[in-house]
Formats: sequence, structure tokens, C-alpha cells
Amino acid sequence: MTAKLLERISLLLSDGPDPRRPWLEEPAERLQGGLMALFDGAGEQGMKLKDVLHGTWLGHALHPALILGPAGSWLTAAVLDLVGDEDGAQTAIGFGILATLPAAASGLVDWGYTEGRSRRVGLAHAALNSAALGCYTLSWLARKRGHRGLGVLLSTKGLVVMTVSAYLGGEISYALGHGVNRNAWSPDMGDTSEELDDFRPVAKLDDLREGRLSAAEIEVEGTKIPLVLMRRGREVLALNGTCSHMSGPLAEGRLVDEWCVECPWHGSRFDFRDGEVTRGPATYPQPKFETRVRDGQVEARVARPSPDVLQQILTAT
Repeated sequence: MTAKLLERISLLLSDGPDPRRPWLEEPAERLQGGLMALFDGAGEQGMKLKDVLHGTWLGHALHPALILGPAGSWLTAAVLDLVGDEDGAQTAIGFGILATLPAAASGLVDWGYTEGRSRRVGLAHAALNSAALGCYTLSWLARKRGHRGLGVLLSTKGLVVMTVSAYLGGEISYALGHGVNRNAWSPDMGDTSEELDDFRPVAKLDDLREGRLSAAEIEVEGTKIPLVLMRRGREVLALNGTCSHMSGPLAEGRLVDEWCVECPWHGSRFDFRDGEVTRGPATYPQPKFETRVRDGQVEARVARPSPDVLQQILTAT
């Protein structure tokens, strides 16, 4: 049984074609399509709900924060079982069961934008979490009926399953890079290099069409960074051209709501005026570039970032 499970996990994590993979690939694709159709069918309200679950409003992926609820509660229950606090362990298990609901919902909408290996591993991650939830639910019922020994056995199995699932969750985030800010290593004015203060020519003003998206490129500290430009009269606005969600080319997207660029891959929207996310699935803003026009040339440099929530808290204290 264990050998079979390890073989299946190895298959999930491997790359390249494999004839044994349809047992997971096909159901994953169907489930993903049904999930996205459900939200799309709800119209604007469905989009708003997705943004809430992604964490767009938070400026950070929401799922990693929500999983602390069930994981922390169930680990606490194991410790309380060890010290003989039966009531405390049962309460912790019950809280963990309730905490899985928002965590699972957030994870599902994030998974809806995966494909290939990330989608396969994500489905296995969800299946194992469901199995862990089943173990803990049965454990809570057994304890409530006075069968503590059976309850402890079931919760121990649930903890083992949850640990394996957590490994797969880490694989999705840290090995496959899903949910990370794709512009995290983009230079900003918080860095110490004087080179960031320099304006660089990136385009000719006459080549940019009014109210249209244009692609450009700037080299900063030896790194070439794609830009997406939008012209408004004599003013040109510029953002990093790589979508922070999954690296989509923003210059190939479209302009919406007058000031926002929409990613052509998954529909994330960013405001040209400050780079902030106005619609998910992206949760991280786009780095903004300052621009000026000199002798018909559009010049750009990295803009000074506005303080994030953590910086504001530290400054206030």
C-alpha cells in the first residue's frame, strides 16, 4: 500500500509524457473546467468572490494564511492528546474541521488557474486534504460517543495524511512556483544601486498610439525587463510587462476601464497609475516605472515603491 502510494506521488512529480497519467490528468481537467464555469456563470458576483478567495484585496495570496487554521488546530489536538486533555483535543479537532471550509475554497480557486504538473499535484493535494478531513471528522464523532482510543487512532492517521499533503502543497509553491510574485526579483528604488536613478530611453513618442498598449524594454543592472506602455497625450505610463500572477505578457493584453491593462492569459487587471491589482487572480501589484519625454524619446526609470502594509505598521510604531 505504501509502495503504491509513493509510486503514485513520484508519478505526479515527474515531468514529460507518461501513459499512466490519464487516471489523474483527465479528471483534473474536467473538474477544473466545471469549477471555473461555476464562477463564470455567476457573472460579476462570481468574479468578486474569486478575488476575495484569491486574496486580491489583501495584496497577498490568501490560501497560505488560511491553511494555518486546520493545520494548527489538528497539530494542537495531537499535543493535547499526548498530555491527556481529551476535551481540549476534541475542541481543537472541531475547530480545525470548520477552518477547512474557507481554506479549501481559497485553494480551489487558486488551483483553477493551474495546468500540467501543477494541476495534477494540486488535485492530489486536495484529495489528501479531503482524506485528512474525513479522518478528523470520524475522530471527532468517535470521541463524542466516548470511543477515545478510536478517535486518537483516526486523528493520528489524519495527521499523517495531512503531512503528506503539506509536502505536495510545498511542491506546488516552492518547486513549481505557483502563487509566488513573478516580479519579486525586479529591481526597485529600495535597492542601493545608483543605477536605478537613471532614466533610460525605451521608445519614440511618435511610435506610441493614443490609448493603446505598447511593448518596450529597459535594462536595469544588467537585467532586461519588459515594459507595457500606454500613451495619454504627451504623457506615457509604464508598468513592468510581466504579469505578477503567472508571467503573462501584459503588452499583448487589452486596455479596460480607461486606465487598466488586462493580462491576456488569466484576465488579471492592473491600474497603470499605481500598478495596483483591480481584478484577480493576481494578488501582487505590478512594479511601476516613472517616465518622461525628452526630444521625442520616452525615457523610463524604476519608480519609488509606495510603502506596503508591513512598512506602514513599522513606521507607525
